[in-house]
Amino acid sequence: MKCWPTSMMKKLVTTAAFMLFGTFATIGSVSATQTLGLYLPTAQQPAPAFPFLQGALKTQADGAWDFYQKTIGQPLTNFAAAEIKPKEGGTVFYPFSGPDFVTLAHAFPKADRYVMVAMQAAGAPVTLSTMPPARAQGFQAKFMREWMKFSRLAFFRTDDLNEDQRDQFAPIGVTTILSTFALYSGFDVMDIYPIVYDEQSDAFIKSTTGQWKSVRLVLSKAGKPVTLDYVSLDLSDASLSQNAPMRKWLAREAKNPVLIKAASHLLQETYFSVMRDILVANATMVVQDETGLNYTYLAQIGPVDLYGGFLYPHELFNRKKQESLAKAYRESTNVKPLPFAFSYNKTNERSNVQVVRRQN
Repeated sequence: MKCWPTSMMKKLVTTAAFMLFGTFATIGSVSATQTLGLYLPTAQQPAPAFPFLQGALKTQADGAWDFYQKTIGQPLTNFAAAEIKPKEGGTVFYPFSGPDFVTLAHAFPKADRYVMVAMQAAGAPVTLSTMPPARAQGFQAKFMREWMKFSRLAFFRTDDLNEDQRDQFAPIGVTTILSTFALYSGFDVMDIYPIVYDEQSDAFIKSTTGQWKSVRLVLSKAGKPVTLDYVSLDLSDASLSQNAPMRKWLAREAKNPVLIKAASHLLQETYFSVMRDILVANATMVVQDETGLNYTYLAQIGPVDLYGGFLYPHELFNRKKQESLAKAYRESTNVKPLPFAFSYNKTNERSNVQVVRRQN
């Protein structure tokens, strides 16, 4: 996630809109309609909350998804199969995730449990059928704008997420985005409910308070049960240094494969050292871009495989960040190609992925 300047974002979105709508005619919406999962009603949610878009907007959303799949999604799936080689089952951990379930599901499609952690509260899932007409119209327009942004950029802006949290008229909410990504990725959504940390079991359990800070999506794909937990948590030192139970929980989750993407270089800051040290000490595998762990720390986990290219960070960040990574790319004789754009940098010489596996 990244706080992009408004002027730059307007330019990006305008370009994205032009390119997306110009591409719909040739891509169509066949793959979206073929892979769409089902949102199954429950006693708590008797009216299915999907589709959130109707008519022409739904057709455009399908086209945007197909555009994403063609340019990033399917190449990422192919890359993961060849280079990440995810195991069947198990948990995958995605700190600094925002609501980006789609990248996680493409990179680790065989997991049976996904754990995502970010600052924003999850919020209750939206039910479009119960909205007043004016609010429903505003919601759909806003949802479509954000959906188009992601289909082109493949990450969320922190400013947009935080602004949505403050929206009292037509908020989208993290839970709504997560469930939409799950549905478009072919998962059936069996149930959605809020969760809260239980110190006695060192686990997140179903909440009875009615507050939707963190959420669990009970999913199914091809008959296989899958759990998606989204935990709202401040990962800075100021928070974690005062929260021993969460440090313990994070250390346990970090013993699984880890994905880090579009994390605003936060783990390279001194005030995120607690989370950095937890990952370095525990992660069995890390798949990241240049915004994740500093290369010096990443290499402490094991030998690092380099993909794509890296000269320097996106212009919005300090150019001196990740100088050790730039040096590794310059000196390596075994940098492999990256056949898709990843994270903030989209040019060939600066779009990159690093993969490390613990050697013990």
